[in-house]
Order: sequence, then structure tokens, then C-alpha cells
Amino acid sequence: MFAGSRIRLLAVGMLALFVSACAGVKVPQDQQSGSSGSQTGTGTTASAQALPLTGTMRVALLAPLSGDLGPLGQQLVNAAALALFEKPEASVEVLPFDTRGTPEGAAQAAAEARGANVDLVVGPLFGSHLPTVQQAFLGQPQPILAFTNNTQLAGGSTFVMGLSVNAQVTHMVDFLGSQGKNRVVVIGPEGVYTDRVIEATDAALAATGGTLVNIATYPDDADFNAIAAKVQDVTGYQGRRQSWASYEKQLIARVRSAGDPAGFLSSEAARFGTQSVRGRMLSGLASAYRSFAGSGRNRALAETVSRIEGVDAMPVTEYDALMLPIGDDNLVAIGSMLDLYNAGRGFAVLTGTNVWSNLRLSSEPSLIGGWYTDSSEPQLSPFLQAYRSNYQETPEAIAVLGYHAARVALEAYASGNRPGATFVRRGGGFNGLAGTVSFGDDNIMRHPLSIYQVNPEGPQELPASGRPGS
Repeated sequence: MFAGSRIRLLAVGMLALFVSACAGVKVPQDQQSGSSGSQTGTGTTASAQALPLTGTMRVALLAPLSGDLGPLGQQLVNAAALALFEKPEASVEVLPFDTRGTPEGAAQAAAEARGANVDLVVGPLFGSHLPTVQQAFLGQPQPILAFTNNTQLAGGSTFVMGLSVNAQVTHMVDFLGSQGKNRVVVIGPEGVYTDRVIEATDAALAATGGTLVNIATYPDDADFNAIAAKVQDVTGYQGRRQSWASYEKQLIARVRSAGDPAGFLSSEAARFGTQSVRGRMLSGLASAYRSFAGSGRNRALAETVSRIEGVDAMPVTEYDALMLPIGDDNLVAIGSMLDLYNAGRGFAVLTGTNVWSNLRLSSEPSLIGGWYTDSSEPQLSPFLQAYRSNYQETPEAIAVLGYHAARVALEAYASGNRPGATFVRRGGGFNGLAGTVSFGDDNIMRHPLSIYQVNPEGPQELPASGRPGS
């Protein structure tokens, strides 16, 4: 593999760089672990002046290379190697340091990297391990490109590479607005990740004239009944149920007495507005009557009344979208609850973040048609193809960050300077097999993002503008 390349990757400690990693490793992002890490965001002291590079550029890659997370750390190293071997003429070394997946290991790895006189620091994996790395490089000019997605840790010469919650939520809210949906309810598990989603949703809606209508959170250990109570409360289920019970008796009586039941239902829909939630439901009942009218009035009435009686509650009108930042089986349970309570699919679009991508949702009727954000698959496709070709496995999603970090190093080498913070924030960003990424003045990486729709055949990328399926 890569025979004859002039680029060197140096192993530090007991590490075999090209040992095949195990497949199926869960991606331990801060968003899932709930670790908020340090809130300082100060980083190291960045030199505003570019320092000329003489000789080889040395890049420290701090990742868990042993223990349960070892295969994931190896994928980060592999991805960095993939970038380096695209430019075999560049004298760039990646020096992997094993953090062992612990704060103590991260501190030791950072101290060893400091002693190796590196020009760029990449890692660690977790935001909660970042302060020890920052401390090791305090007062030094080396930028730190951390794998975390906790944007609160960005600042100084510390850069956040992970796919941020804020970017995903803003992208989704913008898309919702383009679809005429700007009244949102958030339901999710208690914890840092959901808190970030709530904050980002509120800010994005405020910026676009939308409204965060309601919020519901539940403990991680909540059972089905406890979660159902939260969903009922946040969707106003009991009030809507009582309202429907009162309306149902009146509606059935008027349908049975009407000379033209379908015509009556259509006029009732027009009274509420044919594009309103209740209007669409009544129009559907009118269509149901017409579809059975050929079998006689009695059959058509029986089928229509049966459908009316099958309605459990008035459909929701207070919101038109739900944000569900849920990455476990509770997503399916909540989707089913929303269906039952006339508060989900058909009345409001269900949306989520990239935590949905780890779930198999195509067979879940209540989630079909739902939207979620994730990295753009067309942009990532060349990187994934190259990785599979060279390492005979599909990497975890986070592995691409190792590739992006190495691209920063390569571009810095090409410029003839050590990669200071100003260079990392350069206009135009960094382009490669995984698309173009860039860092803003906030030191947060901008990823190519897409919105995917859950379909029975699998996820479908939606167009950047226009109605889904257009």
C-alpha cells in the first residue's frame, strides 16, 4: 500500500499505522456523550505573523489508539494518511500520539507532542479532554484542530472541526422556512446535546421570523409512559381530544342527515379553510365518502362514520414542524405517539439532526417523510471511495476529520509557512476528496451539509431549494 511514497508517517509508542480497524465502531461524539468539556474556549496564544517553515512539517495527531476506541483512532490516522499520499512531494509527517481515550492519556499525549516540536496539533477526540491539550501548548503558536463538535470550546488558536449542532439546526430552520414552516416544537432527551439544539433552534427561528412554540425534555431513563405524558403535554393532546369528542358527535349527526354527505363535508372544510389542518382532514373524509358512494349510501355512510370515529383528537394547529434530536429507539416510539395523537406526520413535518443517520428509519411509517441534516454525501463520496479502496472498510463518519486536518497541513506546507491561526481561517478554505471546508472567524469548521428525507427505499437527498421531490 502506497509503496514508494516519499511522505513519512511516524508511529509514536506502540502503534501499527496500517493495522486493519474493526468495523461497526460507534462514533463517540460529544453530542452523544453529553460532555460539555471546558467552556473557556481560549486555546493557545496564536501568532498573527506567519512563521516560515524550514524543513519538514510535523503534525501531531492525538487520538485513542488503544482500548475500545482504538479502531476509531486508527481510522482518523488512516484518513490523514490518505490526504498525505495525495501529495507525495510534500515533506509532511503525521505523528500519532495515543490518548487512550482518557483525560490523563490526552494530557500525556499532549506533553509528548509538545516535546516533539510539532507545527500543528490535531485532536483530541473529546471536548472534555481538550483543556489538558490547551494547557500543554499554552503560549505556543501551534493551532489545535480538535475533533469535538462543542462549538463553545472554539477560540484563540483552538479550532472545532466536528459537525456542529448550530450549523445543522440553522440549515434545517432555513430549509423549513423555504417550505413555509416556521413554528417549531422541540422534543428530546435531557442533556447537553438537546440543550444545544433548543438554543440553536430558538436563535435560528428568531433570525428568520419564526417561533419556538414549545419544548419537552425527558430523562434518559424515562419509560414509555413517562415519555408519552411529555409528548401529550407538549402537543396539547388532552385538550384536542376533548375538543374532538364534542365536535365528533355533531359532525356524525350532520353527515348522516345531509342529503349530500360529501358536499356537506367539503363545505365544512371550506368553513375552516381547505388548506388548514382541519380543512384538509374534512376534505379527506369527503373524498372517502365519494370513493364508496358507488356501493350505495349506507355503505358510504358507514365507512365515513367509521373513519370519523377513528379520529382520536383534533389535529394540531399550533405548530408545523417538530425538531427531534433523538438518536435511539425512543425516536420511533415518539414518532408513533405523534401519529396516534394527530400531532405528527400529515400535520407537521418531523425533523432531526445527523443522529438520525445511525438509525434504520425506512421501515418506520410514522417517520417516512421526515427530514434530517447530515454531511453532504455527494461531497464525501470520493473520500469514502478512496478510503474503502485503500483500507477495505467503510470508515466512521468522524474519520473524515483526520483527512481535513491533513489537508490544512498540506496547504500550509505549500505556502512555505507554519500553519498559524490566521492561515487556518483563510478565505476559500481547504478543498479535497471530501469537498471544501472552511473555518470562520469563530474558529468553527463549516462542513458541506445536505438535508435528507426518510423514504421506504432509504434516505433521499433533498434539493437545496424547492419542494421535496420537485
